[in-house]
Amino acid sequence: MQPSDTVQPILLRVDKEDPAAHLDAVAAAALACVLAYARRDSDEPWQDWVHGRFTKTVRRAGPKPFAKLSAGALSGTVVIGKAEAAAFEPQTYEDMPRALRSLQVSGTQLPAGEPVPASPANPLIVLNQDLAMSTGKAAAQAAHALLAWYLALTPEEAKAFTARPGAAVTEVRAGLFRELSSSAGAGPLIVDAGLTEIDPGSATAFVAPAAALQP
Repeated sequence: MQPSDTVQPILLRVDKEDPAAHLDAVAAAALACVLAYARRDSDEPWQDWVHGRFTKTVRRAGPKPFAKLSAGALSGTVVIGKAEAAAFEPQTYEDMPRALRSLQVSGTQLPAGEPVPASPANPLIVLNQDLAMSTGKAAAQAAHALLAWYLALTPEEAKAFTARPGAAVTEVRAGLFRELSSSAGAGPLIVDAGLTEIDPGSATAFVAPAAALQP
């Protein structure tokens, strides 16, 4: 993959009084990433980014700034359980609106809570639990995995997915993660560059059919 000087901002709504569950927030961020791409009105801002590393920056905002900023998001507001997320087109840090650029990136950690049950009709994003990623880091990796999966769909499959979008996230231990990532139907395996939180070369996420984790 070729490097790109643009990054996709993804915004998470973080309500300190009534926080969303960690996995719901991760799923909402991933789905917002894909919907922003699917709903683009021009290929130009996306061309180099989507054929490169499609780098993302996940930022958190309280309810009021989230409502204001998400109004202009290509993805619209994605809601899963109590979680809300929005995603924008790729842009340079210099071109990013100041109100968005000034939001906090690191240290976003939501409680485990009780996530919304996964639907077999939706893609299931599997995270490597042994990496103990924060909500922000996990959201970026899940978004990477879901976008890679989406890009591999046929035009008909992509249209059907965006007509009824949905996603869920689960975390499994490293042994099961490796086993499932090599199973039939698994989406591309995401391997992190190691710029934040985890070591370079760490396998972080992929998409598997929901049935893969059912007894």
